[in-house]
Amino acid sequence: MSLERLLQIQSIDVEIKQLRHRKKTLEQRDLLADAHTERASKQEAIDEVAARRVEAASRQRRLEDEAQTVADKAAADEKRLYSGEVGGMKDLQALQNEIAHLKQRQESIEDDELEAMEQAEALRAEVEKMEAACADLDHRIDVLSREISEAEHDIDAKLSALEVQREEMVPEVSPSMLAEYEQLRPTFGSATVVRFDGKNCVGCPSMMPSMEVDRLKHAESGTLEHCSECGRMVVN
Repeated sequence: MSLERLLQIQSIDVEIKQLRHRKKTLEQRDLLADAHTERASKQEAIDEVAARRVEAASRQRRLEDEAQTVADKAAADEKRLYSGEVGGMKDLQALQNEIAHLKQRQESIEDDELEAMEQAEALRAEVEKMEAACADLDHRIDVLSREISEAEHDIDAKLSALEVQREEMVPEVSPSMLAEYEQLRPTFGSATVVRFDGKNCVGCPSMMPSMEVDRLKHAESGTLEHCSECGRMVVN
């Protein structure tokens, strides 16, 4: 029973190792990492466009204020023109020229303001489009994260059951035999304990010498031997 239990423990250890590897290498992990990388790249692009939009909007407001200042100055000059405060044709002509210049300046500023406003609006639309794409990507990230969590939960439940099963078997195995198994397992892994098939050590990469084959054949059935070629634990 002790040898059979040791073989069962080894089988459980193999399954535990496979489950842990599966948990670590879930396909969704790479997909999630790629999605996060893509999300970060898109966010960087959004931030760059958003900064240009803020700059355009700030320029629009600055030009709007400048246009208003020029308009106020032109209005004040027009008020002076018709108030009778300014006398003499030369002064009147100079004031009229100044008013015309201010209005031309106002029109030019307003054209620049309109251009800035259109640029800011185009950049706003671009940001919204990019954010919509990010929303789809965020949904994908949520789905992948949920799939990983569910897969991990399922694997952890299986691992927990296997570990309990293993613990229940341990007392049925000789402590010295189990200690040797644990010592050799890092080297031989799933083939630490093997059966003798009548000709060779199942786990051995080499042909077993005839004398060794004969020795194992004549060993008591159900005993634990060791392969002289590889050092594995061999169940006869």
